[in-house]
Amino acid sequence: MEKRLPYFFLENQPLNNKTYYRMGGHARFFAEPNNIAEIQEALYWTKENSIPCSVLGSGSNSVYADGDFSGLVISLEKLSAWHWENSETLFAEAGVTNTEIAEICLLENRAGAGWMYRMPGQLGASVRMNARCYGGEISQIVTQIFTLDMDGILKTYRNEEVFQGYKKTLLMNKPEIVIGARLSFPQTELPEKLIQFMHECEADRHKKKHFFMPSCGSTFKNNYSIGKPSGQLFDQLGLKGTRVGNAAVSEYHANFVWNLGNATTNDMLSLTAIMRDKAKTELNADLELEVQPVGEFSQKLYTNCGMQMLGPSYRGENNNKWVGLLWHPNSSHIKKPETKKIFPLKIFDSPYIEYAQNSYQGIPSIGIEIIQMMPMSKAIKNANLPFLKWLTYSSESLEKYFLHTPPRKNNKKTNFIDELWKYSVSELFIADAKNSKRYLEFELTVNGNWIALEFDGIRQRSKRSQIPNELLWSGLEIINSDKNNLKNEEKKNSFGMSFSYNQLKKVIGKKDKKILIQGALSLGDTKFLLAPYWKQIKYSKSAAGDIVENEIIPNFHQPSKFWMISLY
Repeated sequence: MEKRLPYFFLENQPLNNKTYYRMGGHARFFAEPNNIAEIQEALYWTKENSIPCSVLGSGSNSVYADGDFSGLVISLEKLSAWHWENSETLFAEAGVTNTEIAEICLLENRAGAGWMYRMPGQLGASVRMNARCYGGEISQIVTQIFTLDMDGILKTYRNEEVFQGYKKTLLMNKPEIVIGARLSFPQTELPEKLIQFMHECEADRHKKKHFFMPSCGSTFKNNYSIGKPSGQLFDQLGLKGTRVGNAAVSEYHANFVWNLGNATTNDMLSLTAIMRDKAKTELNADLELEVQPVGEFSQKLYTNCGMQMLGPSYRGENNNKWVGLLWHPNSSHIKKPETKKIFPLKIFDSPYIEYAQNSYQGIPSIGIEIIQMMPMSKAIKNANLPFLKWLTYSSESLEKYFLHTPPRKNNKKTNFIDELWKYSVSELFIADAKNSKRYLEFELTVNGNWIALEFDGIRQRSKRSQIPNELLWSGLEIINSDKNNLKNEEKKNSFGMSFSYNQLKKVIGKKDKKILIQGALSLGDTKFLLAPYWKQIKYSKSAAGDIVENEIIPNFHQPSKFWMISLY
């Protein structure tokens, strides 16, 4: 029996009104998370209940099976926040649409995103497949990608780690959700030129009847070894107008398959199987679907549509195949025993985002990572050895942003300083996952000044931390520079701490092996950043019905918003 449903879950939701194709059965569970923490909660719930899971963006490039989806569908529609971190760098969540990105750049006279105008879909899916059109490609504008894997681990990738060429990325075969990205737009352009190009892209889509009937656009990727786009191949084969049930090849663009009205997914995929077979047998062109089937399909459709080229598949009932999933209970990667994990193990890697997500207040060059140095079983036996390592890193000089440092005192024998919050500090909160009001706070400057405090309630210091005491944290190691990151340009400057199991055991759950963490920067001059970031409600409706702007006051001591981390 399924465990209690999170509040943002729905049951037995139709999927035919969630996709461009207007096809598909019902989802047993449908999640609409409002923030990345709720996505993590949904992933944990999926694994606990051992049911299949898929991710749905705008539905512009996926088609669900006609039968009911007996698992969880996670919608990214509400991950729609964005802001300019500086004049060139845009941070956007996965649910921001491609058209919105083009319009956001237009408002700032920034070139580089006009080709995305009226391109169906959301940023997350566009990043995952390296979307392209009209001379533009996602890989040309994305600098960093942020994902969440099935273990709930937040990850940061560089551009070159993800993009692998034409409509191919590392993420297409990894069980990870793109939750957001940083995009770079260094060039400016006259608004009239930007508008002209955007209108040209839109006009071409209307000319090809992109929006005339329910469709997902291009059905197959191009095979450049053939020398012609797939649409021209199908035109050459005389396939325009070919029909199976109420699915038909477009009369205007032979790589489009339309839903003429009440077409089934089986109709659509049976038609694509015919198209693919003719291209192979008559033109020796081996074509790969661009549209992603999701759900449980017959072995015949699986083979004839070439679904084996689209990533992992899993055995279903009656020799059927599950495809297009983020996760399945039979996923091979979850069956590896914990002893297979290689330590040191990175369990958290996040950007710092400005607290209120105000425009032009971000620092894209700074991030945070947490590394587990040894298995928990070994850490318990070696309780005074380094167990977790916390690093604040940057591609730029840290002194550029950590401007306020304590004055040096020649007669002072320790770097342990009370009221360190008055200076530029990096902070880490570690809380008990079962009782988040019980937490530890560590503060550190780039010069190695530090303080550690223990809390038994929100802002309520424990008895032994009423007066800060360095002796309570004997053996805590200050890291002035992490040698493992010196060759990584984005992390070449770093500082941090390492903690033993003994120093953290008060907040570590021995049974569930989970903790809550929160990274924060307090740099002075009213500059505050979070990692991971929190969803900020900037506007709300008053009792009179007016839209009012909410005052967002920085407050790091909100353990109910801290991030869950699993230990191994």
